Amino acid sequence: MTTLPRELSPTVAAVFAAVDAERQRLGVPGAVVAVRSPDAEPWSVALGVRDIATDEPLAVDAVLRVGSVTKTIVATVVLRLIERGELGLDDDILAHLPHVRVPSGVTVRRLLDMTAGLPEYTTEEFMEISHTTPDRVWGPQELLDLAFREPHRFAPGSSWDYCNAGYILLGMLAEHVTGDLVEDLARKLVLDPLGLHDTSLPPRSAAGTSLPDATVRGYHRVGAELVDTTDVNPSWAWTAGNAISTADDLVVLVEALVRGDLLAEETQRARLAGVPVPGTDWSYGLGIANFGGIWGHNGELPGFQTFAGHEPGTGRTIVVLANVDKSTDEVNPADTLAALVRRHLAPGTA
Repeated sequence: MTTLPRELSPTVAAVFAAVDAERQRLGVPGAVVAVRSPDAEPWSVALGVRDIATDEPLAVDAVLRVGSVTKTIVATVVLRLIERGELGLDDDILAHLPHVRVPSGVTVRRLLDMTAGLPEYTTEEFMEISHTTPDRVWGPQELLDLAFREPHRFAPGSSWDYCNAGYILLGMLAEHVTGDLVEDLARKLVLDPLGLHDTSLPPRSAAGTSLPDATVRGYHRVGAELVDTTDVNPSWAWTAGNAISTADDLVVLVEALVRGDLLAEETQRARLAGVPVPGTDWSYGLGIANFGGIWGHNGELPGFQTFAGHEPGTGRTIVVLANVDKSTDEVNPADTLAALVRRHLAPGTA
């Protein structure tokens, strides 16, 4: 049973009570929910537990893996390098990395907005390998080699398809043109300027499997069973999904991304010029998505699922971090809880 903070107003408490009921229905062990709105008090609440074996409550400042929210950080690094003149948005990747097996026309822009047509490495077979060899440290070139066993999905610029391999290539590109580790570039160009001291891209290493707080556990759902996957080495996600963060840090991050705090106006316009996502009313910009009026990103890694979004029309920000990757009915738990919060906060309902 979750105990809500006494200082929450009755309206806010009702929202979080509904969210907590849905969390329990979805079979989510723990979640942290943060909401910011220009016309209401800030809300950050931890629901459920950090460890199903001990029933220890999850803390509101828990550091969890945020999966593909990492892409927003890496994309901002790349855009800042472009503004420094070290890259061009429409540079062909082969001009910088001629050894990479991609066709001409795979540009920085097309990697960022996922119109490059690269094949993917995160196949079902690969995920099984990662679970059977949880301590393995994966290198970026290994990941690309796996991806490029498959044919390219489409001619660069002719369609859209979500692709982790493209963001691995962006990480390699950033390191190539600067000579710096991408983890250090993220700290220097994004995290420190925004004051995100609880957010990082951990280095790839055999010892890099644990979160800062070992009592926080993440769970992979296999049917009705929850399997602890906290210590599966996340090096395979690297610049596509290796970041760790807190709910409050992600609030700051996503608001800054949507406002364009770190970029020139022209670069920000390019970031938000989204490509339609087939079969949805969403669009995908340069490392950021428009989920029907709320901009941001979601992310999933074995054991964790995250949603971070800012709605320019209302000024509201919603962040949810969950310590399980799928719900009992196989939906993304953080996405589902965030959508519930958004419905409760729709005009005229709060």
